[in-house]
Amino acid sequence: MKLLFVFFPFLFAFALMFVFVAPGGARPRLQAAWAAWFLFCAAKFLCFDVFGGDAFAHELPEVLIWAWNLAYSGMCLLLAFALAYRFARFVLSPFARLPCGGALWFVVLPLVAWSAAAKGVYNGVKPPVAREVEIVAPELPASLDGYRILHTTDIHASAAARAWRTKAIVEAANAAKPDLICLTGDYFDGMCSAQSANVAPLAGLKARDGVIAVTGNHEYYYDTFAWLRFFRSIGIRFLDSECVFPRPGLAVAGVNDPACIRAGFAPPSAAGAFAAATNGEFRILLQHRPHVGAASPASRCDLQLSGHTHGGVAPLMDMLVARWNGGMTKGFYSRPHRPRIYVSSGAGQWAGFPIRFFDDPELVVFTLRKPEKAE
Repeated sequence: MKLLFVFFPFLFAFALMFVFVAPGGARPRLQAAWAAWFLFCAAKFLCFDVFGGDAFAHELPEVLIWAWNLAYSGMCLLLAFALAYRFARFVLSPFARLPCGGALWFVVLPLVAWSAAAKGVYNGVKPPVAREVEIVAPELPASLDGYRILHTTDIHASAAARAWRTKAIVEAANAAKPDLICLTGDYFDGMCSAQSANVAPLAGLKARDGVIAVTGNHEYYYDTFAWLRFFRSIGIRFLDSECVFPRPGLAVAGVNDPACIRAGFAPPSAAGAFAAATNGEFRILLQHRPHVGAASPASRCDLQLSGHTHGGVAPLMDMLVARWNGGMTKGFYSRPHRPRIYVSSGAGQWAGFPIRFFDDPELVVFTLRKPEKAE
């Protein structure tokens, strides 16, 4: 996949020469200038890999990373807009002739593309805010009515999202005054030695019943065991196919992401994680990917909290994300004989897709309610 991201953008650059530059009738010097610009935009992952040490976990100045993200995202959007414009021009050709070239083509269309990219990049890097969601559950023990659980996921702290952003997430989480904080994976991109300072503010998370976490797939890409030791040192407990009981009547279980197998861990078991919950507890399962294992009725949980999808990132792309995640992208999903599943849009953004549209980063505070107490 890394090679795909490194070299595939150059196909976008070459495609733009055929669908944007050539149809506009640009002069040779302008064609050369556009070609050079598109190649620069497409070289983002290649240059991050060569000069930053890794295509996705690079060590470069934060401003440079996001400026290049803007350039790259604008190129991708320009290709999409140019293709859409040419298609509209073809469809409407019997009725009207849309212009192709001149100021509209070489000024307005790029301006729209990079303005939209700027908004998308900002949406990806801006700190999330806490959102309140009420869950009405008839099976909830009366003692848990009003219990507040903050869920966040996919923080992706890195050289592109440094400690200042992690601190903003922690401040928003603590301001919500949850009883319990649940984290569902993908906390960083990079080696522990390089990125621990950007993750360290998570030590400031405060909840009456503590902080519980599970791993995501990114925890197995970089320095897994060093990271797990680091998280233990800052007081965050990871669950590995096991459950804990923060309050009487409440069982919270967690499973590692299936990527753990490559690091020598035992395969995760959502059903086995609740082996100790035998007294009719309200069961909450933490599982990074919404569609893996936990969506089975065998887990016998009442609520599953997941992430991984980043909310689908943007319209149209969300259809691909849903296809890879059992039809789920963000929000609640409930199916007969299966648990309620909430898929969070996540608090951060991965460098592979540096933009968000209609899909803001989020922290979610769930308030558990008995039906008679629901408003």
